[in-house]
Amino acid sequence: MSAPTVVPFVSDPVAAAAALTPLLRERAAEAERLATLPPDVVSAVTDAGLFRLWTPRGLGGAELPPPVMFRVIETLAAADGSAGWATMIGNSGLFLAWMDQDLAAGLLDGRPEHAMTGTFNPEGRGVPEPGGLRLSGRWVFNSGCPHARLYSTGFLAMDGPRPRMVDGRPDWRWAVYPAAVATIVPAWEGALGLRGSGSHDVVVEGVLVPEGHTVMPFYEPPVVDSALYRVPFFSLIKMMMVAVPLGIARHALDLLGELARTKVRSGPGPLAEEQDVQIRIGLAEAGLRGARAHVLDEMESLWARALAGDVPSDAERGRFTLAVNAALQASLVAVDEAFTLAGARALYADDEIQRCWRDLHATAQHRVFGRAQWQGGAKALLGLEIDRAWL
Repeated sequence: MSAPTVVPFVSDPVAAAAALTPLLRERAAEAERLATLPPDVVSAVTDAGLFRLWTPRGLGGAELPPPVMFRVIETLAAADGSAGWATMIGNSGLFLAWMDQDLAAGLLDGRPEHAMTGTFNPEGRGVPEPGGLRLSGRWVFNSGCPHARLYSTGFLAMDGPRPRMVDGRPDWRWAVYPAAVATIVPAWEGALGLRGSGSHDVVVEGVLVPEGHTVMPFYEPPVVDSALYRVPFFSLIKMMMVAVPLGIARHALDLLGELARTKVRSGPGPLAEEQDVQIRIGLAEAGLRGARAHVLDEMESLWARALAGDVPSDAERGRFTLAVNAALQASLVAVDEAFTLAGARALYADDEIQRCWRDLHATAQHRVFGRAQWQGGAKALLGLEIDRAWL
């Protein structure tokens, strides 16, 4: 049997993402009905190489610089929040930089262009036995699982009835395994937002996973030595994740600008001629653009550190963390203004501004944007003790 043919990588992934915008917007409502991206949308994203942007280059990935990756995901999220989110999570091939590369290549089986999904929470248990760990569990929020070829799920390696301990902490790892050994339990229909992201539950019952097919990027150094993987892991996750709210909010304000030129509320002219509306849109625009520039400024600083082979200081990581959370807050302000000023029309289920509002508020629930991140960032700036794994 001949080896699978790897889909060539596009030369300009940002342009490729922009070229997908009409398709993603046209199919966004269908994705919500299906509770996952339609197959032809998945194929288009796959063919553009947008699921392997942070997979190691030696495995067929691109190892895009973070500012470029940010723009790809932002562009997709501005087209459709669910597509942006599912593509961002579909780049979980990033985790393979922490695995022996021959083992990782075996799991990819010559097809690095396909999506890999991942969920951090240790909702499974791995019981050691000859040959690896016997994995069982049920994991929620597996975005993109209907179209992913590989899954990565968090679990605790057990030592009898208790978790195995490593350096004074439970041995919390992620297992990587083919999607075929797991069962998808539909659980995402009717979710508040990101309905098209396919974030269903996944169940595994007694699957033997070789220990070499497990990774722990929070606590272990990467196997692959390149600038991308020298960026602290949680900072790296935030670099692509923050693009989603900024992209969604951008689309919401663009939609509002179009609507304001034609919608008449109470005066003789359209919304765009009302002084209060002008001020509110101006504040939302300035806040969003300022937050985006802040994020990119701090991101490029961390990236320059990685390119130079240096380790960023806690204060530098703290500043980036605060920029990420400030970007989320500015995005929420923008989408809330868009929803409010759109008026009663935004109550209809097929309204695009409503979809932006729902998708962004769903995004805001992720741990990356949690209130503890404000505290962690501030503690780093103050020189206090912090948990670097989550900064």
